[in-house]
Amino acid sequence: DLDSVVSSIMYAYFLDATVEPTSPVLCIPKKDITLRTEVTFVLDMLGISTDDLIYLDSAQISGIQHKLTRLHLIDHNKYDNSYLKLQSYEIASIVDHHDDEKGPCLGYKRVERVGSCASLITSLFKKAQSSSTPAVSLTDEMRLCLAVTILLDTVNLDFSKERTTQVDVEMFEYLSVPDREQLFEKVTRAKSDVSKLSVYDLLRKDSKHFSSKIGQVYIASLFGLTWDEFSSMQNLVEETKQYISDHDINVLIIMLRADNFQLFLAVAQGTHLISEDCISDITDKLELVKLQDYRPENWLVYKQLNVKCSRKVVLPLFKTWLNK
Repeated sequence: DLDSVVSSIMYAYFLDATVEPTSPVLCIPKKDITLRTEVTFVLDMLGISTDDLIYLDSAQISGIQHKLTRLHLIDHNKYDNSYLKLQSYEIASIVDHHDDEKGPCLGYKRVERVGSCASLITSLFKKAQSSSTPAVSLTDEMRLCLAVTILLDTVNLDFSKERTTQVDVEMFEYLSVPDREQLFEKVTRAKSDVSKLSVYDLLRKDSKHFSSKIGQVYIASLFGLTWDEFSSMQNLVEETKQYISDHDINVLIIMLRADNFQLFLAVAQGTHLISEDCISDITDKLELVKLQDYRPENWLVYKQLNVKCSRKVVLPLFKTWLNK
């Protein structure tokens, strides 16, 4: 997502200036970058072409497969070798804002539950400027990109959504970027523009997955759509089934967030069927209300009344439950 991309680029820039030559690698194939409309919007701000970045299927990746590689994990804190199939590697540092999975790390590690990983990256630049660390400065464009990422992740620094911390506020203020409201509106509009995407594209646009006792579980996050809008899309069932088949998914969870912050959650069954009774604990936590309107066969569809629970909260809930 935007936070991963911007944080990776800016951390690589920081390390390149203060420690050693470092390149950001995006853990997606190159063709997927166009699905992330908010990312291409912000890359334009930085003056970076999508062709300039390194992806999982970039030619540069094949050259490091058999070398000892120093990795820096950004916006996650445990290495998954299924992305980069490296024969040998070291985790040199970790900067993340999710639950600590206690992954190994040889050097600097900061895992802190803040709203945006970009806030933690910004703090490194702030600290460097007030210490004896070799000088590293932020251009206006860099400040803008970090600021807009913080705004998107924290819903415009809205404490009522329970995603914002004082660290996020302080780092945004440090970046000294004007027109906060207008900036948030622009990036939100860019992220919501899914008019040219198919159901299949929407599902792979922003998804995370984990392994459980019943197999692979994917959580796809769709921004700017209500359940009525999503369920009326052409080839909904067919393309969802194809996505499940292509990725060997056992359970697919779809989270929809409309522009007015209505939240919807759908469980599209893969090879495993989940009953309502099985997720009663999660239903209570998320305040899920079952929708009686159109839903595909074997799908569970709910309106989520607890709007404070983003995927960052929902994913560990399902992970804990499915591993019981």
